[in-house]
Amino acid sequence: MNATQSPVFLCCGRDVDSGRICLCRAQYLFFGNGSTFSWYGWLHFAQQVFDDGAHTTSTLVDVSSAGSRFGFYLRGSSPVSFQFETGLGFRPSTKTSQTTTPDFWDWSRRDLRQVQVIYDSAIGRFRFGQGSMSMDGGAEVDLGDTAIVAKSNINELYGSYLFTDGTGALTTVNIGAVFDNFDNGRRFRLRYDSPEFAGFSIGGAYGQEVLTSGVNDTYYDVALRYGRAFGQFEVKGAVGTAYTDVAGGSTLQESAGSISLRDHQTGLDITFAGGQNNSAGGDYVWIKAGWRGQFLAVGDTRFVAEVFRGSDYLSMGSASDMWGLSLIQNFDRARIEAYLGYKDFSYSDSSAISYRDAVTWQIGARWTF
Repeated sequence: MNATQSPVFLCCGRDVDSGRICLCRAQYLFFGNGSTFSWYGWLHFAQQVFDDGAHTTSTLVDVSSAGSRFGFYLRGSSPVSFQFETGLGFRPSTKTSQTTTPDFWDWSRRDLRQVQVIYDSAIGRFRFGQGSMSMDGGAEVDLGDTAIVAKSNINELYGSYLFTDGTGALTTVNIGAVFDNFDNGRRFRLRYDSPEFAGFSIGGAYGQEVLTSGVNDTYYDVALRYGRAFGQFEVKGAVGTAYTDVAGGSTLQESAGSISLRDHQTGLDITFAGGQNNSAGGDYVWIKAGWRGQFLAVGDTRFVAEVFRGSDYLSMGSASDMWGLSLIQNFDRARIEAYLGYKDFSYSDSSAISYRDAVTWQIGARWTF
């Protein structure tokens, strides 16, 4: 069986099915029977500097908001295809903190992202296997394409880092616990997404956790997505609700959504995200504004400003605040996005503890292959 190999340009933007980043380039093998094998991936590393007001921690990490990965699709002449995607197992930013520095490389089955069969039909798309739930990415729709450094899911960037109290001692409150965006994740599930109608589609999923031992909870969700272009303007959004039936106990509910608008003529974009934990408390609003232009011949330059305001995380009356600024430079021929990001965090609650503000710097790059 003969095969030819050719690089093909796919897209740079947002995957409307999963809400995740769309790949910019892939390699294809075309076979004589009409089937194709296409692969994709990237490497993404950054030096993170976290100053908790008393200590400074600097660590090289694989940034979990768009972690390093490799994947492929197998497609034939039938409407059935197969996708495999795995993280590469490098030190994840979401698990790194002042007290914990994971091994630089430690791949495990929990790094598996997508192992699924996909069936496309006239009535919609069906997916079975490990992969994104319907609400995964629902709070992260962003036409500015800044997830490598600016994203509503702050937990993926700095989630394990701890706040300090007024004496400089570490507390038990970490960033992830008080800056959760209530976005859903990936499970072994059956998922359905309807065809688009006037830009709208609806989907739902039902699944279980199979990559972490001892978890017997059941997960299900539903999401509504929208995407249209109106001349120079483009708009995308998603909203949904996710439920967790805790084994032998209660049902937890979280709701979240996001909407993003981009003006292709001026290069301006703005994104809103918000959500709440309907069971345990906590709600937030995240606003991100950006501009994309070309100062250098090597590729686009993006400027980003973001604000997060949350309340009632962990306890009623708490306040979680963040603001940040980022700069991203594309190098098109090298397929590299380099960036510098800054964030300022503050948290307070009704306890006697006075939490110090924390600031972070992140300098990194993603290479797409």
